[in-house]
Amino acid sequence: MELKIDPYERCPCGSDKKYKFCCYQRAREEMHKKREELSHSDDRLNHMAQQRWEDADFEVCFGFDKEKCKPLIKGAHSIQNNRVLNRISKDGHLYHIGSKLTKSGPYPILKKISRNKASKFFGFCDYHDTEIFKPIELKDYSQEPIENYLFAFRSLTLEYHRKIRVLNQLRDNFKSFPSATLDPMSVNFYRTALLDFEDYSKDYNSFKKDYLDRNFNGLRTVYRKLDFEIGFATSSAFTVQYDYKGKQINDIYFDKSVDKMPSIYVNVYPIESGTNIIISYLVEDESVYKDYFDQLESLTNEELVSHLNFLIIEYTENVFFSPELVEAMTEKEEESLLRSFASSLDILEKFKLELEQNYFKFNLFTKSI
Repeated sequence: MELKIDPYERCPCGSDKKYKFCCYQRAREEMHKKREELSHSDDRLNHMAQQRWEDADFEVCFGFDKEKCKPLIKGAHSIQNNRVLNRISKDGHLYHIGSKLTKSGPYPILKKISRNKASKFFGFCDYHDTEIFKPIELKDYSQEPIENYLFAFRSLTLEYHRKIRVLNQLRDNFKSFPSATLDPMSVNFYRTALLDFEDYSKDYNSFKKDYLDRNFNGLRTVYRKLDFEIGFATSSAFTVQYDYKGKQINDIYFDKSVDKMPSIYVNVYPIESGTNIIISYLVEDESVYKDYFDQLESLTNEELVSHLNFLIIEYTENVFFSPELVEAMTEKEEESLLRSFASSLDILEKFKLELEQNYFKFNLFTKSI
């Protein structure tokens, strides 16, 4: 990937101007100046980072028939609040994996959060959040194509919203610190964010076409039901790098030449005396994921949950844990969970964990207490 901004491409700050006529000159003037932030305390840095993430939030409705949109964009739950989050919460609270920023970089922590705030994003107006998802909100899952579609669609829109928000945050950072446009790492983050946005835009358009055509057979889905309740829930979309046997199926870090990095859609949540596992991909991505899903279908439940134990922590942040699950973990298990999560972006951390024999040495799929 080109790790510098061309003078005549659109400025990464988000304006419609060419870079040469927007932030370029300010970037050169600022390049040798020391940023004031470097002298801030870790608490101040962390507060500033959280504030920038909040400032990058935005409201949109991903519903398709826009003429029916209502003005109010509600905080929609990507994981059902009353039927799922309420089931795993304690005193109205859950845990999720958050982060804390220091001068040496961010590190993950387990943070307590209200279930009413958990998994929320501003992605639907009141009308569409209510009407679109009725088939999965008002009755138990029964493997109907429309249900598979809606679970996957909600996972997609959550991640699509997040990709746009990341892009917003990067653009705001370039506005505040133009010299970042001359930093190869910052430019790499920006170009990756643009590609992520384009990928999810393409998937969204595929879902839109199927919805408007009332075609809910555009997904392949693997479903399993466990005979016990778990203490966590997740809904997410992400690109899988390796299949079950360790063969690379997507070069997510270096291959920028493909038309799209295809996603799978994963929903795992407890129900009365059981757990639903719903994993899907768009059939237009058959050439990438067919063999992988053939592998998943051949797995025993024990093998599948072991694989999901890895996938969920490796690829998603939208996972919420019951306080009982977190509090039952040993200190070493909790450390393994957080460091394994961080290792998805830090190969050296992965090597350290493997040497310590503590890489993914925890089990999310324990019976709910």
